[in-house]
Amino acid sequence: MKCETRTCLVLWGTSRPPEPPVGGRTYFVRYARQSMQQLLCRDLKPGDVLLKMATPSVTHKLIKLGQRLAGQPNAFLAHAAIALDTQFAIEAQKAGVTANHLAMKNKDAGYIVYRPHKPALGAGAATAAKLLLDINQRTGQLKYDAIGAAKSLIAGSASAKTAADMDALLDNMLSGHAHPFFCSQFVVFVYQFAGLQSGMGATAVFSLPDPKVSPSALASMLVANPQFSEAGYMLPNER
Repeated sequence: MKCETRTCLVLWGTSRPPEPPVGGRTYFVRYARQSMQQLLCRDLKPGDVLLKMATPSVTHKLIKLGQRLAGQPNAFLAHAAIALDTQFAIEAQKAGVTANHLAMKNKDAGYIVYRPHKPALGAGAATAAKLLLDINQRTGQLKYDAIGAAKSLIAGSASAKTAADMDALLDNMLSGHAHPFFCSQFVVFVYQFAGLQSGMGATAVFSLPDPKVSPSALASMLVANPQFSEAGYMLPNER
């Protein structure tokens, strides 16, 4: 991958330059403010993919470490969510699939934002995310999958779900059966579901199966994905 300012300052694809000299939030804020498009909540579109800078929490430190040990670039990104609208993000986290206000609970978080070129695809993904949110609010069975998050760092071969797989899985969730998600898996799942619903196909959106995509891997996939482009950055405490 060619190292250009807009990709290599913060994000890298599958190959990357050396680690940045300044890490964490200071690095993110410095370069995002100097050379990237800053976004506020009012600028978000349904389906925007929100890649969250790791916080000092123990969980995020473990995720960063695991991604780094697995040799994945973009290890400083420890969470992913999907924008429902200009206020709420839907995400798979400790409480399961939930919706959180970006200007309240997540106000101190920094995000890199990716947006699909086709607004209908983004709207479809946001609708699918809202459907899973409603299911979890009714059943409480879409819990966080910590084991799955760890397994996503282990290489393995698998295929993305087919339309029949997706339909059967959705029927099971609607019936109250448990199906845990971790953060980036949830984002990939709803986008592949939206791709199937739109006639594009799951692999036309993301080629990997949803359980194999860590936050770092999702970032690398988005950098190289012709269906998406970088929309900008949301800086901590600037909404």
